[in-house]
Amino acid sequence: MDVVVVDSIGLLSTLYRYGRVAYIGGGFGKGIHNTLEPAAFGLPVIFGPKYEKFEEARQFVTRGGAFPVHNTAGLIALLKKLEDPVFYQKASAAVTGYLEESRGATGRILGFLHDFL
Repeated sequence: MDVVVVDSIGLLSTLYRYGRVAYIGGGFGKGIHNTLEPAAFGLPVIFGPKYEKFEEARQFVTRGGAFPVHNTAGLIALLKKLEDPVFYQKASAAVTGYLEESRGATGRILGFLHDFL
């Protein structure tokens, strides 16, 4: 398994297209990093257990496209599960499905605001 670790700002949105799975930072402190960027490329997303404040992360977990891990053993077990093509495809479809269902949200919000104002 190849791994890329990035310690620079502004590169991730470009690099996700080359990935298969994304472990995003955070989740062991106050929050997590952006889950939408890797999901846009159909990547299953992994993060620490403290993700409840983030709607997209909760949706991805509920749908089976994102996975909180608590420790190294949990991460290793999950990565092994993601090697199964069927499990991987379901996880990938879960994140892209959520994004498809959410498409057009800005237009709906603007329409609501226009009618409201």
